Amino acid sequence: MMSPKEKISQIISRELLQMIEKGKYLPGEKLPTEMELASQFGVSRVPIREALSVLRASGVITSRQGGGSYVEESTNTALLQGIKVESNDVQSIKFLFEMRKAVEPEAAYLAAIRRTPEELEEMKLILHQLEKESVEEGKSGIEADIDFHRSIVRATHNPIMIQTIENLSVLYEKVLSITLQPNTELAHKRRNVFREHQRIVEAIELEEPELARVQCSIHLRNAEKKLGLFIKDFI
Repeated sequence: MMSPKEKISQIISRELLQMIEKGKYLPGEKLPTEMELASQFGVSRVPIREALSVLRASGVITSRQGGGSYVEESTNTALLQGIKVESNDVQSIKFLFEMRKAVEPEAAYLAAIRRTPEELEEMKLILHQLEKESVEEGKSGIEADIDFHRSIVRATHNPIMIQTIENLSVLYEKVLSITLQPNTELAHKRRNVFREHQRIVEAIELEEPELARVQCSIHLRNAEKKLGLFIKDFI
């Protein structure tokens, strides 16, 4: 039974994922239009658009020039369906993301103002390691990802922010293992996630705090969309 609080778009995104897994829509095949899907599910185009956005962020579908959404050629839906989140972890993960959305964009903002040349160099070295592990070697790059976000928080020179992130390292790693696991099968998604990190560093290097905040928010929003595909009521 569906939770009354669960968003319609989440229900639709999971049902579309199941259709793709069962072969109703094959790799490379174009999905029905938003209007057709809205008619099929008996809803407006708004939740359809949100559901497609979740699937796109998770690497299940892609948009192509000329319009329309297509099933990714290399989509591993079995892996996506196999990701399980224990019920007692869900609330903690929700709380963690609430904290991340409140703290990390502000940390990126402050890092763009306060970072030292040495701290910027550290971010770049970690970014290079993340590229090596995730883009070149096809790994999840969890440790490098965590180190990357820690390096930004350290550059705020705010001891409370720094300690907060350190205290949450175990849960942080658990959440990243969920959001990054599907990317091991999708090279273009690994590149996209790397590029999101790269844009944050570029804004910090340019000492553009507002841009750094925006780029960090975009990165977190995309990660949140992936979790919404696996966890009811998450988004």
